[in-house]
Amino acid sequence: MPRREPPTITRDQVVRLWLHQQGHTTPRGSTGLTKRTFTRHLETTGALQLDSINVVDRAHYLTLWSRFGVYDRKKLDRWISHDRIAYEYWGHEASLLPISHLPLGLRRMKLFPEERWLRFTWWQRYETSAASKRRVLKRLREEGPLESVHFTSASPGRNADGPPVASVFGTKEDTRSLKLLWHAGKVAIRERRHFRCVYDLAERVYPDGVKAATAAAYGDLWLLGGLRGNGVANLRHLDNYFTAPSPFAEERQKIIARNLKHGRVVEVQVEGQRGTFYASPEHLDMLADLPEPAGTTLVCPFDSLLWQRKRAEDLLDFRYRVEIYVPPEKREFGYYVMPILHDGRLVGRLDPKLHRDREELEIKGVWLEDGVKRDARLERGLGEAIASLAEFMGATSVTLPRGWKKLL
Repeated sequence: MPRREPPTITRDQVVRLWLHQQGHTTPRGSTGLTKRTFTRHLETTGALQLDSINVVDRAHYLTLWSRFGVYDRKKLDRWISHDRIAYEYWGHEASLLPISHLPLGLRRMKLFPEERWLRFTWWQRYETSAASKRRVLKRLREEGPLESVHFTSASPGRNADGPPVASVFGTKEDTRSLKLLWHAGKVAIRERRHFRCVYDLAERVYPDGVKAATAAAYGDLWLLGGLRGNGVANLRHLDNYFTAPSPFAEERQKIIARNLKHGRVVEVQVEGQRGTFYASPEHLDMLADLPEPAGTTLVCPFDSLLWQRKRAEDLLDFRYRVEIYVPPEKREFGYYVMPILHDGRLVGRLDPKLHRDREELEIKGVWLEDGVKRDARLERGLGEAIASLAEFMGATSVTLPRGWKKLL
């Protein structure tokens, strides 16, 4: 029997499905942030990235604001640290993950460190001694939850044939052991205090009786979880959406073949795009009923919508680079630039900064993409988004750049 040609769908359908899965289809705040909507966001996108940069606000707070509008941060923190509806681990970098994901996280913990790492010099230099790990676990067992700063005064020790380990990567050995034990599932993050991690023994944090997923289920997360967050994607668009797991090319082909065989995914073609794309059958069934995206919001640089920036270029014609680590004189736009999402298109970007000492939100610059019309609807939506961000940040004043002062 001849091989059936994959169905062809339009780029507009792919974009609508993508924005729907990312929670960016409806105007910001049309759905409030509740335990249910927070859990649904985590389970659909797969993870909520954490980042320490605080020019405006922490990444996870901003990512949720861009969808749900103004909400109570303390309530969100309680859901995580007290109600345990999410846990902190590696998803796309350090992330908040739905508690339903824990079996998959436990599988990675069992597999940590990956066997392929053991031959690399960087791993041999970062790895710590068994004595250091025992010392860390003993302190947590006897003293209770501790922050990493409590381990910085530990005796540095020495690698077998290298410098004192305190000088490797600029951290003390016990501090590194704390991180390694977290990756390995012996230690967990109980809560955050002023964004500082508070660590405890894993059995005191994670719920009892949860078993690790199978190796196959963990590998499938790269494909199935990536498609859940993106809708329709090719291999390039799935690359690094999850950084755990991050299988090599040969293993990726096995994962795809297994899921094609069992009907969990199907091949599709996308108009104007080269190569094979993949989708779940239930997502294809949704295409005819997806609403047209509406509303204006600002997107955090670490938003899951932008984890694969090549995807934004291919599907939204939007080139975006995080310029935080670019020298000021070489930046094209600014330090913490937030893309502007308007009616389903990334139409521009702005560079915000919160001055906490004077409760002022400063917008240093606004740039629209070539061909984007600056009309009343866009100005109204952008002005409302900036006002909402200022309210969320507790700013009592907003400073706008030249040419944009009439937004508010």
